[in-house]
Amino acid sequence: MDHLFHIPTLMLCLSAACVIISIFLTLLWLWDRSSQALLRWTLGFWLGCLGLILLGLRDVGPPILSIGLGNALSLWSLGLIWLGCRAFNEWDPDAPSALAMAGGLLWFTLVACWPRFAEDLNIRIIAASALYAGYSFLIVNTVWRGYRQEPLPARRLAVFAFGLHGLFYLLRLPVPLLFPATLNGGHPNLWFGVVTFEYFIQVLFGALAIFAMVHERLTLRYKVASEIDYLTGICNRRAFLAAIDASRARPEGDRAGAVLALLDADHFKSINDTHGHGAGDIVLTCLTGLVASRLPQGAVFGRVGGEEFAIYLPASAALINADLLEHIRVDIGAMVVQHGTACIQMSVSIGHCVLPAGRLDMQMALAVADRALYASKKAGRNCVTTSIFAPSDKDRIGGSPVHAPAATIA
Repeated sequence: MDHLFHIPTLMLCLSAACVIISIFLTLLWLWDRSSQALLRWTLGFWLGCLGLILLGLRDVGPPILSIGLGNALSLWSLGLIWLGCRAFNEWDPDAPSALAMAGGLLWFTLVACWPRFAEDLNIRIIAASALYAGYSFLIVNTVWRGYRQEPLPARRLAVFAFGLHGLFYLLRLPVPLLFPATLNGGHPNLWFGVVTFEYFIQVLFGALAIFAMVHERLTLRYKVASEIDYLTGICNRRAFLAAIDASRARPEGDRAGAVLALLDADHFKSINDTHGHGAGDIVLTCLTGLVASRLPQGAVFGRVGGEEFAIYLPASAALINADLLEHIRVDIGAMVVQHGTACIQMSVSIGHCVLPAGRLDMQMALAVADRALYASKKAGRNCVTTSIFAPSDKDRIGGSPVHAPAATIA
């Protein structure tokens, strides 16, 4: 069994893996120096590398350096990884810094100041097991709480990796009491080989989980940035259409009665020319905030043009919110936007159509709603107009032309 867990080989592989991981984390941090999580993870893994090197020299170096400082650095490494997980959750990473450093400091003090602790392998195994398990479970708790606020799949991987690490050391706690280790027997070497192998697996597993969490968050944020209108915080045109497709793909989501509406801010160019583009931005932000607060659950709201917005109401929501668009028009007309010393009032023109059941070309549906919007503009603005599908729209549902009454403007 000693040949299977050859300690020098395991220590060499573990140290090399830790150095490689530390280099990659350093490069990631250099790419994004604003990341407090990457900074702490990078420092943590580099401290772990130094600790492993000192532990590997336990047979040639003084115990205070190898056993004392080597384990202290490894514990500080876990403490910094924990602080990095707190920073990744966007919590204050410095508040529990004393706790993060306490384990390593306690260990080094015991080795340096308590001769029996430095000489008794079994006491050291119990103390190390408790400390390593404690920091591992702190990491698990932090990552799991972060998963509840941001459910990245890689967080579960990190919980599993550090949870197993903590469980391993927790199970190791009673071993010296049941099977006391001796300095001259073969047991310590075999056990140290098993511990080193587990540490090697955990370093790889934990590092992969950290890299995956960083990647998943970046991917998610780029995805959100590509779908959200930067000014108003609502869906852009592409995301709006995708959300409608997703809504209509649900069971009974494509039944008749859904409503597609277009809203256009009246005389918006005049607002920009009179009060400036900054005022125009504020007006659009206030408008979207008001509309979003009025929409029922299941509705989709997006910005599809400069001052043009779109609303999709599923059939179930449209049925119980028949007068919603008129209420929105009235509320916007009553809204006053303060900009400096100016009080800006505005109105909106709204055009909408009721969608038929089945598969639907949303570009064609937008064209029908736009026809109603044009009619609202032509009628003097600040009104709501309805349009219905006509055979000439050449929309196709289920592969067949839609047969509907001729388009009418109400």
